[in-house]
Amino acid sequence: MKLIKESAPYLVVTEFEFLSNKDEEIISIWNKSEAKDILKESVLYRALKKNTLVLLYKIQDFSEIQKFVESKEFSHFIAEVSEKMNSDFHQEVVALVKHVAPRNNLLPTTKFMQLRHIEVPLSGIEEYLDWRERTIFDYVKRNEKVTSFVAFHSLFSSTPGVLFVTEFEDDPDEYRNSFLTSEYQVIIKEAGHDHIKGGLNTFEYEKVG
Repeated sequence: MKLIKESAPYLVVTEFEFLSNKDEEIISIWNKSEAKDILKESVLYRALKKNTLVLLYKIQDFSEIQKFVESKEFSHFIAEVSEKMNSDFHQEVVALVKHVAPRNNLLPTTKFMQLRHIEVPLSGIEEYLDWRERTIFDYVKRNEKVTSFVAFHSLFSSTPGVLFVTEFEDDPDEYRNSFLTSEYQVIIKEAGHDHIKGGLNTFEYEKVG
């Protein structure tokens, strides 16, 4: 199989909805929490067009997840924010596949980022991997609005499949518009017709912690 997932470190992505106008309280609690101090490397982002926060952190082995989620510090954080949440935690562990537009760290660190989830049936994964090299990846490498673009694939996930994590610095509308060209619309059409199951799940986020 052409899909090769790199060994650790892995990226953990934890996203959850917050109740209306409760985001600033949760952000403040997280940034001051002892739970944050447990994680060696983590970032917190807030979605621009939905009421969610997403915590991303890097692990060297799975025991680090166990240590974090079983810690009294994380339990205390949950107790503080649970009444401000409008969902449970949606969590996934993903492995690096390729640095398309490289960055030095698995974690995004820019002011803005985008998460793009795509499910591709494994029966068609090899054809998809070849196709994305000459379409999506080629386009991204030429897109000046993209700071970095890294492809991951799920190990354990409530949203299985491909995950693209993109850094960008410019205005989010300008970034989105850079993917609204006629060339990229053809790519989207081909993806939906030939490769993707269930459509695109794409959102932009602003760094808050």
